[in-house]
Amino acid sequence: MKDLLNWVRTNLIKERPEMFMKGETVRPGVLVLVNDCDWELSGQLDTMLEEKDVVVFISTLHGG
Repeated sequence: MKDLLNWVRTNLIKERPEMFMKGETVRPGVLVLVNDCDWELSGQLDTMLEEKDVVVFISTLHGG
């Protein structure tokens, strides 16, 4: 999972990467699901991904 986050930051995030990541992990307020399971239950950065796994990032941050 750690490698995927680095790849996303390097290759997909064009503006304001600080809104997605803080240090080596996602910011508080970004929900990460791996195969519909909260990544906090599967080891967060240590989660091992396999081919055909589905990873979803959902921001719970919004303006007022």
